[in-house]
Amino acid sequence: MLLALRDVAAEVSGRDLFAGVTGRLDAGQRIALTGPNGIGKTTLLRIIAGLIEPAAGDVRVSRGARVGYLRQELDVDGTVTLWQYALGAGDGEIAKLERRLRRLEAELAEDESRLSAYGQALTTYEQLGGYLWENRVRGTLRGLGFTPEQESMPAAGLSGGQKVRLALARLLLEAPDILLLDEPTNHLDLPAMAWLEETLRQYPGGIIAASHDRAFLRNVASAIWDFSPLGFQVFGGGYDAYRLHLKGQLARQEEESRRVEEERERLQAYIRRYKAGNRSTQAHDRERKLERLGPAASMRRAGKLKLSFDARPLGERTLFLQVQGLTHAYPGRKLWQDLEFSLAEGGRLGIVGRNGSGKTTLLEAMRGTFKPDGGEVVWAPGTRLGYLAQEVSVQGESPLDALLRLPGMTVFAARRLLARHLFQPQQLETPLDKLSGGERSRLALAVLVAQGANVLLLDEPTNHLDLPAQEALEEALLAFHGTLLLISHDRALLQRVTDRWLWLHGDGRWQITADFEELLGLTETAPERPAVARDTRPAPARQRRARRSQLRAEVAERERLISEAEETRKAVEAELQTASGAGAAELATRLYELTQEIERLYAAWQTAQEALEAEAAEELRN
Repeated sequence: MLLALRDVAAEVSGRDLFAGVTGRLDAGQRIALTGPNGIGKTTLLRIIAGLIEPAAGDVRVSRGARVGYLRQELDVDGTVTLWQYALGAGDGEIAKLERRLRRLEAELAEDESRLSAYGQALTTYEQLGGYLWENRVRGTLRGLGFTPEQESMPAAGLSGGQKVRLALARLLLEAPDILLLDEPTNHLDLPAMAWLEETLRQYPGGIIAASHDRAFLRNVASAIWDFSPLGFQVFGGGYDAYRLHLKGQLARQEEESRRVEEERERLQAYIRRYKAGNRSTQAHDRERKLERLGPAASMRRAGKLKLSFDARPLGERTLFLQVQGLTHAYPGRKLWQDLEFSLAEGGRLGIVGRNGSGKTTLLEAMRGTFKPDGGEVVWAPGTRLGYLAQEVSVQGESPLDALLRLPGMTVFAARRLLARHLFQPQQLETPLDKLSGGERSRLALAVLVAQGANVLLLDEPTNHLDLPAQEALEEALLAFHGTLLLISHDRALLQRVTDRWLWLHGDGRWQITADFEELLGLTETAPERPAVARDTRPAPARQRRARRSQLRAEVAERERLISEAEETRKAVEAELQTASGAGAAELATRLYELTQEIERLYAAWQTAQEALEAEAAEELRN
């Protein structure tokens, strides 16, 4: 055991944030920490890291175990380069020698007598395998998307996203026994995500990762800690299995609450009718039953984001959007060369590629705010563009003011729309700079909805959204009748709401595919750009694809059987409430058998799901 929590509680500004958090972490275990925004995931990670004290409960870390926490800020000496910062990771002899060598190099510029000390340190460094360490550092930096040219950049001058990636690189190199990660996939492109997932799956220590990236959770988590509507839950299985498990729990809880409330109303009606009459004795008996009944089980109910993009189609068009010969380059670097594609009305295109490959710039060209070196973008008449930027920016002094700036918007309509986007009445006049990242994203979505666009240009729309909000956005985009161009690193969103994908290599080349499995293959390497996508994979790759199709069908069949068994169990539980004698005993036995069968089905589902995830990982490696 690396870590044990017992009845841990936290308070913020005198308000109870959570309580009763109990769980343990073992070596090799990868725990996903999930729950809505503001529930306390980051606070729990900070408590485990020893940065803040819990309000109650115990946190026990195994003797000698090192704890590493991914901070979202990076404070380094302005003279240290990216390479030097990563190379100096850890407390081992190699890391210490590396730091000594850097100090001696600086001293040599002033005092040549330090050359002997430098030579001795360098010899020891080589004998201890220092250059192997350099290879490991270089591999980690490449995996997280840093180029050789960036290694000499001052670490203090990196962008916010680059600093987070550098902090993650150094943390992985330090290899603590307990790895605490808070939204580790932020600022990572698809190739870096694939590298990180494989690295974490092979990590020998214990991992607790808070994330809203569903694909990351599916691919990495071996257990779940969830701040669910039913309270803090520990589940010893993968993410999808847990979601099925939670769905069944919530359905049973809803049914039980409904049953209790119906029984309460029935008893109260009887008491009101007969309390003063000739059946007062029976009424008093009902009062005692009412007291024993107790309150219905309560759940922590979070508001649900209500998104709806109301686009009125212009009618079927063969060429709603035409991109012709689009070309752009910066000095020494080409973004796209002769980029061409077209979309019919209702078309859905995902735009993907490594960080810096020109995705956001391309979207700016689509909306006419950026003029490339060559080519043109032609939209059909009647196009109404709606744009959501990656760095959310909303004009206005408050959420209410932001909406009232839109043409034709009334106070009543603005208040109703903000309520649908989970803004409480007391938040409507809150200054925009006081809103959280999630609140700003929800406000930007509200503004986008109000515009009534028939074309949505979205740049990383799931940034800062928790899982329920991501799912609401996904459902809204699936129901959207207009045209969609989407930049996202969220693989689950890309796969569900877009049907073609444009991969930008970042060196002028590009490729379009309608095969999501092929897109995942492009995250590692891609052939020269073809005009259209075609299946050039070798027979083994096609065999793996067939195997994945078989496993997906098996997973779906297991889900169907689980759903049927859950429905049957619900019916048996309802019958058991009114049964008696031998009939009740028979139903109880049936209920026990069903519970055992559902557990077996969950286990079989988990086995099939893990096999499917293994096949997907093998595809990435090959």
